[in-house]
Amino acid sequence: MLSNPFIQAALWCALVSLLAWAISLAKHDASVADVFWPWMSVGSAAIYLLSALSPSPIAWVTLAGITVAALRLSVMVISRIALGGEDRRYTEIRSSWGRGFGLKSLPGIFMLQGAMGFVTAVPLAVVMARPDAFGFVDVLMMGLWLVGFVIQTAADRQLAKFTRADDGTGVLRTGLWRYSRHPNYFGELCMAWSVFGLALVGDGGWTLFAPLLLTWSILSFTGVTRMEREMPSRRPEYAGYASVTSALFPWPPRCQKS
Repeated sequence: MLSNPFIQAALWCALVSLLAWAISLAKHDASVADVFWPWMSVGSAAIYLLSALSPSPIAWVTLAGITVAALRLSVMVISRIALGGEDRRYTEIRSSWGRGFGLKSLPGIFMLQGAMGFVTAVPLAVVMARPDAFGFVDVLMMGLWLVGFVIQTAADRQLAKFTRADDGTGVLRTGLWRYSRHPNYFGELCMAWSVFGLALVGDGGWTLFAPLLLTWSILSFTGVTRMEREMPSRRPEYAGYASVTSALFPWPPRCQKS
């Protein structure tokens, strides 16, 4: 039973979640969840690769790409925590959950994240097992992945630079943020859907639930909706910015009506 790669990947995600939770208790900072999040996919991909009969260069290139992306994201989050402490999202959850947050956060944040990490990494099981050579669609999907990575990296850097100079009430309107209110999430979704595209070529259409789950989470659960709900109360100019700027897909700003 334990030789099944899906069970191994699920156990890996559970162990990563437990480790992140333990560190969050020691640091009194639930933001560490974001440090460990991308490594669930990397570890799962490595497990699927090791169980594959004859993995192709597609598998190795994909593993290398998601490893680089995970390293970048983890370093960014660690730097953000060092400068600003616990992320506002987790601080608000900590406040709303009240006493016993530490115990509540194990199933409510960390194990839930582990489950999502396992599910969203399932397309990698197909990609890692593909024995075929690069095709035209593969090149397109890897190009989309690279575009997403560049967009997410640039957006995160622009936001970090803005945050260092902001007093907590301003609105970032330059760079990629002029064309999208959440370009970092757009980049992440480009990467996720490109991995699904690689799986689709390998008859992995059945893994469609994975990018759909991540898209739903970003749009309606952990990302866009949550941020948009509380942003106007902290940043007075945000409503005007939102009225002319695309929520996700980068697009030229609309002309504001007089």
